[in-house]
Amino acid sequence: MEVLVLVGRTAILWFTALVVFRFMGKRTLGKMGPFDFAVAIMIGEAVAIGMENTHEPLMNAVAITAALGVLQWLLTWLNLRFRWLERLTQGKATTIISNGRINESAMQKERMSQADLLTELRQNQVKLQDVQEARLEPTGKVSVAKKSSRSDLSKKNGRKNNPSGDA
Repeated sequence: MEVLVLVGRTAILWFTALVVFRFMGKRTLGKMGPFDFAVAIMIGEAVAIGMENTHEPLMNAVAITAALGVLQWLLTWLNLRFRWLERLTQGKATTIISNGRINESAMQKERMSQADLLTELRQNQVKLQDVQEARLEPTGKVSVAKKSSRSDLSKKNGRKNNPSGDA
């Protein structure tokens, strides 16, 4: 009988967590900032306690899970309207490479090693000397803007790369 109660509680809380995560939106799950990650852990903990502790009413775990989802949704809604709040709760990007040069102080501040940075550059299929700018985003990912080559600039201007200037 106790096993059936546990299975039933698990199914209800699994469904509750599914609904809450869907309600929170794709952005929350797809681009997790530090606060988003903390809320996901808190939801997992609330669901786990509700599944394991059969002495507490199931409604407590459901209510906590739903409340966390609503609070997270409200925070993301407020972040859209108030950029200062988004910077406060999500953080802001840090420039770690500028014009092919690594910003060592920014790397130390973000506690990022040079090995981690080089791994990110390889994953972005770019060499350090080809980087115009790289930023460590609040999500922990590195975004990279490559330097423009002369031929790229010529293509943008609708001309072929012809250093002599002849047409």
